[in-house]
Amino acid sequence: MSPDFERLIGRAALDPAFRKRLLDDPDAAAKEAGLQPDPAEMDRLRKALADPVQRQRIADLDRQTQSLSGWS
Repeated sequence: MSPDFERLIGRAALDPAFRKRLLDDPDAAAKEAGLQPDPAEMDRLRKALADPVQRQRIADLDRQTQSLSGWS
């Protein structure tokens, strides 16, 4: 996994506004963040976002991270 793809996913996990932007337009979100993930990684991300189940999992990251905060 390229460092920029890791940053892209990490930011999406932590920043709800960025995650929404990523869900709406992954290429624009990466560009706006100054990131250049590997094109093959972006292709896989776009394919995942086209799958309603995967898309919902990404959209639900807030709920997932909130439930983990109780573990600290």
